[in-house]
Amino acid sequence: MRRFREEKGSALVMVMFMMLILTLLGVAVLSATVGGARRTLTRENDIQSLQLTQKTLDESVAYIAANLDGKQIKADMLGSTLQSVVNSIPALAAGGESAESENGVKTEVALASTQLISAKPQADFGGSTVKGSTSYTVTLIAKSDVNGVDRVLRQKVRVSVYPDFLNYAFGSEEDLILNGSPQIKGNIYAGKTLRVSNVANYAYNAQSLQKQSLFPKMEERDGGVKPLAFIQSLDQFNLSENNYPARQVNRGADGAALSGELTKANVLKALGIDLSQVRVRKSEQFVRVDVNQSFKDKFAQAFNLGDAAVPEDNAAMSAYLKSYPNALRMPTEPIKPIRPVNPASTDPQTQKKYEQQLDEYEKAYTQYIKFDLPKYEKALRDLATTLTNMQGTVVFDGDLNVDGEWLRGLIQTRRDPSSWLIVNGSLTINNTIDKAPLNLYGSVLVTGSVNLQGHINVDSTLFTLGSTKIQDATITGADGSKEIVLISKGPILLNRVDAFTPAAVAQTLRGFFYTDATAELYGVGSNFDLQGGFFAKGNLTVNAVVGNSTEDASRQMINFDDQAYGKASRFKVNYNDGVFEHQGLALPRVDQVSVKAEKIELIQESEITAP
Repeated sequence: MRRFREEKGSALVMVMFMMLILTLLGVAVLSATVGGARRTLTRENDIQSLQLTQKTLDESVAYIAANLDGKQIKADMLGSTLQSVVNSIPALAAGGESAESENGVKTEVALASTQLISAKPQADFGGSTVKGSTSYTVTLIAKSDVNGVDRVLRQKVRVSVYPDFLNYAFGSEEDLILNGSPQIKGNIYAGKTLRVSNVANYAYNAQSLQKQSLFPKMEERDGGVKPLAFIQSLDQFNLSENNYPARQVNRGADGAALSGELTKANVLKALGIDLSQVRVRKSEQFVRVDVNQSFKDKFAQAFNLGDAAVPEDNAAMSAYLKSYPNALRMPTEPIKPIRPVNPASTDPQTQKKYEQQLDEYEKAYTQYIKFDLPKYEKALRDLATTLTNMQGTVVFDGDLNVDGEWLRGLIQTRRDPSSWLIVNGSLTINNTIDKAPLNLYGSVLVTGSVNLQGHINVDSTLFTLGSTKIQDATITGADGSKEIVLISKGPILLNRVDAFTPAAVAQTLRGFFYTDATAELYGVGSNFDLQGGFFAKGNLTVNAVVGNSTEDASRQMINFDDQAYGKASRFKVNYNDGVFEHQGLALPRVDQVSVKAEKIELIQESEITAP
């Protein structure tokens, strides 16, 4: 009985211990619940803050676009007009918005600028102040405060009178036709119908052939910039698979459609992008380039001519250039005398005639060696020096051949609106001597055709009234970042670039190419890595396969790798948005405004600097 008396009260201790544990658990659960509620509220405030800030930017960009995009404005009026539009953005004029909800949540939203001004925020207006500047950048910074949760977003909007073709990796004012598996990092544009197929066409040994491959793949650019596909309407998107007749993609049960035509699954299959990345941009909004008019505009800039003084047509321009007093011309190569052949005859008259011919030859050869040839070689050196150290506008009358021997490049040491090389004939750049790159720098007008071959280092804007042929060419940018903008009145043939090399080791072509004609591009035997874009006024057709392609030993056929996912495309294009900064006022100008919004960035308040 003694042992039972010693255990009296143990039940109370046990009950108190359990109460303590339950109390601690209750406090922990309560703390977690309160913390979760606070985190949920903070997250809600965070999401609301981001949404309100982005809404402010979207409305501001939409206001700028509504007042300027597609409008007819002269270049010298763009700056003042844009400044007026920016100053009248509603979010700026209102000085921000402030509100308090029923549950006490306070919200403040404003469009800020390079400094935080709560009363009347401003926009940072950037861009060149040079008269006639063709491009400006408006930096919009929006800030919101939702119950103490701050978010600051920045978005740049480029407003220019540049033609729209410079905004796309691939595009056409007519049909854009993508056959097979090109890899596209950048936006695409179809002025009529976007046609997509997984079968690439190609020609070999004068035969028209086909290779079933994968569908095109649109991918994000560096920095996570998502590509967009611009079409005319939701029913102008045609899909063909395994050579079945092209059909409009229809609504499917596997995805919601913008209208009754496109589905999420079909767009993902055809282009590798989400349905939200397909946008409608009417052809009426497209800012076109007139090659003839642009050529005349640059001609006027080069010679500082008024509009009335510019020759009306190509023949008149050619005549103007021929009569230009300081026009350069290829020196005439002297004819090397030919030594007479000894007739090996014993006839005295024949021998006498031979000796006279030999005497005349020796005099002519002495003249050739001592005077004619040195004079010609000096003229070549002087011409090469002039062409490689151009100051201002230089006119060359005739066909110009940069061959890497007597002339290694065309370089303008001063690039401004009045500094141009004008070739009144055809321009050929072909480094047949060695593999060292030839240089093509500066702004160039060519009245004839353009032929590019071999390794060429570029930083140039080039207009040609003829056709363009780019064959077996490697085009790299000066300083590793520049490019060529080549605008061709005639067709552009882009052929046999790194033919039959491994797909993963393609050389880069840095440039934007525009043609007033139709164009067909082939990444089947050739291997393209285009850093820039390609645009055609007529239909643009791109054919591509993935993996390696090699010629059969008998050269009767091409052998292809299995067309499987994960293999590199033989036609890669990566849009380069540095072209506007690099080429500047040499680019063609139009009288129609283009508004292009760049990606939205989340920044810290410390990054908002004072103006």
